[in-house]
Amino acid sequence: MNDADLLRSLGVDPAALDPAPATLRTVDARQRFGQPCSTCGAKAISTGTVDLPQSSFWLDSCRDHMLEAFRLRAGRWPAGGDVCTVLREAAAEAGVALTVITDREAG
Repeated sequence: MNDADLLRSLGVDPAALDPAPATLRTVDARQRFGQPCSTCGAKAISTGTVDLPQSSFWLDSCRDHMLEAFRLRAGRWPAGGDVCTVLREAAAEAGVALTVITDREAG
């Protein structure tokens, strides 16, 4: 998945992203912590850059959107897909029976 596809999957408008420096330094990234998540506006705990044709930009992420970006980049989970849904779809595709048992109290 390229960075433009990642932004589309996360629902991020590239025009709303801050430009990133050409040479990335750790100190630059550390200064971004606490910025609003580029996807939902919650407090970001992670930052990185995305490369688009016009330039590089900061992608600040809260915990949930950081994990979603990891999943999307790895190609393991569909955007917005939860684990149970992915497991059910994989089982159906494989033609096997599957029962998912969860602990609702544990979340």
